[in-house]
Amino acid sequence: MAVDLLIRDGDPHWYLSPDIWVVPGSDPAGSPGSPVAGQSAYLWARVANNGSTQANGVRIDFYWANPALQVTRSNATLVGSAYADVPAGGQQNALCLVPWVPVIVNGGHECLVAVANHPGHSLPSPLPDAFDPPTYPQVAQKNLTVIQAMSARALMFTLTVSALPRVDKTITVTAEVGGKLDEKTLLGLGLKGFKPARKSIVEVGLSDAPRTVCEKDSIGEGRLKMQIPKGTSAGLHVAVRAKNIAAKEYQFIHIVERTGQEVLGGLGFVVVGNASTEKETAA
Repeated sequence: MAVDLLIRDGDPHWYLSPDIWVVPGSDPAGSPGSPVAGQSAYLWARVANNGSTQANGVRIDFYWANPALQVTRSNATLVGSAYADVPAGGQQNALCLVPWVPVIVNGGHECLVAVANHPGHSLPSPLPDAFDPPTYPQVAQKNLTVIQAMSARALMFTLTVSALPRVDKTITVTAEVGGKLDEKTLLGLGLKGFKPARKSIVEVGLSDAPRTVCEKDSIGEGRLKMQIPKGTSAGLHVAVRAKNIAAKEYQFIHIVERTGQEVLGGLGFVVVGNASTEKETAA
């Protein structure tokens, strides 16, 4: 293939791309880290060209969306674009010069998507509403959030579940606890030196209705079936409760949306203790 662009998906979780990262603050050349709601940050993506011809003028579009599992174009917002010349058999880091300011209403918890555009390796026209990174190698998504555990009270998060414009959606959402992050990802989140917790110390519950979960309340279900009419969205409410997370330890949580065995999307939470970071952040 003359031009064969790639922004890598995560492995094994495709919605955790290692090729999208954030630099918080006013210096785009600074260290990767976790942005803060209401403060400027810069978005980067790494684009590879596995083809035999140099790809000049590749446009990389960057999007953010409210915390969601399957991110679509209709529920995402364009931040801006970057341009890069990507040599055959090589790769190039691309910076979006338009600063991104995570919105305070979500505490900075947003999802990021990067799309590489070039005539030699084009996307379908018209574009499908779903970004669908597993199908398109030049599209990648990063849904990864760092949260601080409270001593007793459950933290509550609302995620968006959307159906495509022409098809009703029937899905199963599961909360899956456990797993390990590579050192590069931890460094990018400001969690250098952190290790997986030695035992499962996090509870996760799902609901399709808003609720409050106190210390002695049931956390909720770990699996939830949802039906979303075509062209609409619904809220998925996630409760996370953790106790006694040791310093420099984390517990990894995935909230995964499936239809049958197919993974439509997901979001990762990295849960750390109160003293582990100064404030709640997202990436």
